[in-house]
Amino acid sequence: MEINTRLIKEDDYITTEWSGGKTTQIFIYPEGSNYKELNFKFRLSSAIVELEKSEFTKLEGVNRFITPLDDELKLTHNHKEYINLKPFEIYEFDGATDTTSYGIARDFNLMLRNGAEGQLESIYIDKEHLVVEEISSDFKDAFCFIYAWNNEVYVDIKGDIKPISPFQTLLVRFNNKALNLKVKSENPANILIAKIYI
Repeated sequence: MEINTRLIKEDDYITTEWSGGKTTQIFIYPEGSNYKELNFKFRLSSAIVELEKSEFTKLEGVNRFITPLDDELKLTHNHKEYINLKPFEIYEFDGATDTTSYGIARDFNLMLRNGAEGQLESIYIDKEHLVVEEISSDFKDAFCFIYAWNNEVYVDIKGDIKPISPFQTLLVRFNNKALNLKVKSENPANILIAKIYI
C-alpha cells in the first residue's frame, strides 16, 4: 500500500483576477497544466465573488462542484429557477451551462474533466470523523484533499498525524484499493473533502 501526503499552504496557492472577483487555484492536475486551456483532469480552487451579480465562465466538458464558505450564494441557469446555497451546502452542475450567481461570498470549487471522477463533501467535525474510501478497479490513482476552514484539524493516517491550519489543504494520494483515516479537531470545525479518481 502506498500513500503520499503533501500539505498545501496559502503561499502555494495561485491567485488571479476573474470578471466577478478573484480566484485562487489550490491545486491542478496534471501539475503544470493550464486552467484556461482546459487541459487539466481536475482543479481545486476558491474564489471571492465581489459583485452582487456575476456570470460564471462557461467550461465545456467540465463537471463542477461549488459551495459558499462564508455567506449565502444564489445560482440560476435559466433566470426562472434559483438554487439558494447556504455555507457548506454543495451543488453539482455542468460547467458548460449558462450560470449566473447572486451574492458576495467566498466559495470553493472542484472541477473534473478528461475522464476524472469524484465528489466534494462538506463535513462538520465535533471531535472526530472517519474517512473510509475504496477505489473501483476502473481507476489507477486516487486523491483525497482535506481543506480546513475555521479551526485547525489533525489527520491521523495509521498513527501518522498531519496538522492542517485554517485555509490549508492536505493532499493524500493513494493507489491502493482502500483508504482509512481519521480527521480530529479539539474544537468544532468545518472541512471540505474532495475525492478524485483517475
